[in-house]
Amino acid sequence: MIILSLLLLIGIVMIYLGAEGLVWGGSQLATRFNVPPIVIGLSVVAFGTSLPEFTVSLYSVINNVQDIAIGNVVGSNVANVALILAASVVIFPIAANYDKIRADLWIVIVITAFFMLLSMDGSLGRIDGALLVVGITLYLWRLSRIRTLTPELATKERGKHVSTYVVGIVGGLVVLASGTHLFTTAAVELARIIGISELVIGITIVAVGTSLPELATSLVAAFRKQTGIVLGNILGSNVFNLMVVMGIIPVFKPIIVPDQSRLIQMPIMLGLTLVLVPILKYQRGIKRGVGVALLSIYVVFTVYMYHLDGL
Repeated sequence: MIILSLLLLIGIVMIYLGAEGLVWGGSQLATRFNVPPIVIGLSVVAFGTSLPEFTVSLYSVINNVQDIAIGNVVGSNVANVALILAASVVIFPIAANYDKIRADLWIVIVITAFFMLLSMDGSLGRIDGALLVVGITLYLWRLSRIRTLTPELATKERGKHVSTYVVGIVGGLVVLASGTHLFTTAAVELARIIGISELVIGITIVAVGTSLPELATSLVAAFRKQTGIVLGNILGSNVFNLMVVMGIIPVFKPIIVPDQSRLIQMPIMLGLTLVLVPILKYQRGIKRGVGVALLSIYVVFTVYMYHLDGL
């Protein structure tokens, strides 16, 4: 018990350090190549923080535990908005120009709706996966064409070699992934010792555990006042979770989508993304009060999921 608790703490420290390296390297790389921070968040940071979802979902499908795979992705996307973005906003409210992020926000909404449409027949087959992979290719092509520096990072650390920032990003990703694995493994073992059922472990620890990189990265970015990376990380991670994780895996092995996920969890995932539109449009950002409200929604969502499973 003591050893597992120690490993849990070490995992948390590694996640924090990895997030620091990732945010620093990503933000400075954005400066060097005149790329807006939100683009780095939507691409490099988002892909890196989505790696745990990919590995966990792939492992689950290979071992015929497909409910965990689809639940992990949908649950992580819900947590990204209602837990991670909300917690970051409580620390440091996000100021955003809706006109500049409108296209990216609506792309996420359309992708989420498209993913739900593909899942309506109760499965994600090879053609569905291929369509999602084509979609992420077009998405990355669009991001590669954005080259406008924002003043958010314009005066920082231009003297260092590009390789220094790349090392920061790669090193951050490695430490982040390792810390997440260590934390999740130790947490699962502790839960079993305490006597929590594996179903509860899957609903809580797996979904939140694989979202720890997003949480750590967003919190670090919030403390650094890199609001572009915070918002970009959340939106980008949701895109990568749906189009990379749930795109690549079905190409090799189709995934069965549970009714509960199609009829309850996915609509909630879409609804949480849609609610960001009026918030960002009329508040010109996201305030602390909204963050508290989103956190409350996440608590209600979690309790409701437990209730559905008869816990």
